[in-house]
Amino acid sequence: MALIDVQGFQMNVETQPATLPLDTIFIHGNLASNTWWEPSLSLWKADAKPGSEGRWIGAEWRGCGKSAAPTTAADLHPEKMADDYIQLCKQVGVKKACLVGHSTGGIIALYAMLKVPELFDRAVLLDSVGATGVQFGPEMYAAFTAMSQDRKVCEQVMHATIHNNDMASPLFQRLVDDAFGIAKLNWHGVPQQLHVTDISKQLDKIRQPILVLHGEHDPIIPIDTGRALAAGLPNARFEMLAGQGHSCNVENPRLFVDKVNQFLFHRP
Repeated sequence: MALIDVQGFQMNVETQPATLPLDTIFIHGNLASNTWWEPSLSLWKADAKPGSEGRWIGAEWRGCGKSAAPTTAADLHPEKMADDYIQLCKQVGVKKACLVGHSTGGIIALYAMLKVPELFDRAVLLDSVGATGVQFGPEMYAAFTAMSQDRKVCEQVMHATIHNNDMASPLFQRLVDDAFGIAKLNWHGVPQQLHVTDISKQLDKIRQPILVLHGEHDPIIPIDTGRALAAGLPNARFEMLAGQGHSCNVENPRLFVDKVNQFLFHRP
């Protein structure tokens, strides 16, 4: 773990050297942290081949995990956070990287590829937020408030978002701890910024190869959102993950790792 100054805030960055064929940056979703990547990272570390020079890089966005809290809600707009990841690349010496984004991390990845196309080679988006963000109703803001005030409520809501989840597992309890511990501003700030997110008119400018993965039973983001996102990108393809929910990276890490490896690293 290292705290790195990025655009005036301290970003928590975890790096595993010599793990992947290419430097790859992992961007987690809302109410999340680098903990969500641990099941798949353990597989990548076990599978690492001699001579692999790429780094696994997990960086927690503003207000999440061990990163510093945002100053304003505007700091949580996906475009603003894309700038954080672009600056992080400069800080840690990334010349060319792949991106993997989960949920809100997917739309952050799209903004990053749009802004600095020469820096990012290709990407995998897992159950990504769509091009026009997410429109939360009053009931969801009330739910976020309740989650922020009661860990049990937070636990129950998160349990419902992970397909076939085991509530008693130590990993899940850590995921709940990380969610419940996010910065106060994030609870309503992230949904507010997703409400005004719209990259739809710029999708045709994102030319990198992109694999859009979406769980068959995702209860958070409709599967048609993933299909529409892939259809709007010039060089993307969509793949449904049968039997998976919103978070294949923790539900079935072996499947997730195999899909990422095949698309990002096993090339003709």
